[in-house]
Amino acid sequence: MEIKDIFSLKLRDILSLIISIPITVYVNFKCLPFKMAIKLPLFVGYKTRIDKLSRKIEFGCEPKPFMVRIGWGGTEGRECGKKNYLLLNQNASIKFNGRCTMSSGISLILDNGRLEIGNNFFCNKNCTISCNDRIIIEDDVLVGWNVEILDSDNHEIVHRKKEKASGQGSIFIGNHVWLSAYTHILKNSSIPDGSVVAYHSVVMKRFEGEKLLIGGYPAKIISDCVEWKR
Repeated sequence: MEIKDIFSLKLRDILSLIISIPITVYVNFKCLPFKMAIKLPLFVGYKTRIDKLSRKIEFGCEPKPFMVRIGWGGTEGRECGKKNYLLLNQNASIKFNGRCTMSSGISLILDNGRLEIGNNFFCNKNCTISCNDRIIIEDDVLVGWNVEILDSDNHEIVHRKKEKASGQGSIFIGNHVWLSAYTHILKNSSIPDGSVVAYHSVVMKRFEGEKLLIGGYPAKIISDCVEWKR
């Protein structure tokens, strides 16, 4: 959202923006160097619970005012009562490579590892991104509502023969990918460029190729050579 976009907002959205300014200023100056923070590249919705914050936020481009929106906006008519949650531990880092919108109800949890988000990223309402290893999201990715991207089990699993299962693994989401509503992207997953993940699917492995339609539980390739538009 650029400054010029404010003039096209509805009155209630303008009021929401105004009362979000204090927490927005706090997060920028808490996480960024002064010369960068004064540009206010991060916009944070007022309904955001902040757990921990570190100075591990980077930009892969010239930061602009409100370039990254956290906990604000999303499709009208969808549930928006859920509060936002933001955690960025000292051992974790995040890099934004362009414009990014994480709509209201977002839970952004970075315990460890690194999250990288490309340009023109849009995540609809009530989504969760939890990073304990590495999550890379390329450019022009569209995420539906109630989607979860989790690169860790968050708990240890031990086999009956006392073999310990790997509790985490990196996630890669390519360019121009659409994750439909209610999908779950789990550890050790890879979604290639131009692909679509169908409604309510669970991705649990790495796919190769491009322009795939992936769906099911667990997800598999349904079709190839698909095209999609925003």
